Amino acid sequence: MTHSKHHWRKYLATAVLLATSSSLLAQEADVLTIVKTNFEAADADGNGSLDSIEFPSLINANAENQIGRAAMVKRFGAYDRAFSTADRDGDGKVAWSEILAARE
Repeated sequence: MTHSKHHWRKYLATAVLLATSSSLLAQEADVLTIVKTNFEAADADGNGSLDSIEFPSLINANAENQIGRAAMVKRFGAYDRAFSTADRDGDGKVAWSEILAARE
């Protein structure tokens, strides 16, 4: 293989990798946008966090959008367990920052 063919293939492989990475980042951003929209819709009292009564609405909406393990939580009715896992600081509310932390 000549030097220019090798260079071209290396360039093409890099371009494909970058395009795939960009696509994955865009998909992740799209998912976060959907989750944020679902979170805001579930926040019935508008206080910026979800209590144990509001939380199932987030799970159900995320399940409809096939996000994460929400469908499994819904199917098994494991809302309380999911809530206690998401409520990282144990204050009885799930803030948006806790949702973001759970995704990491």
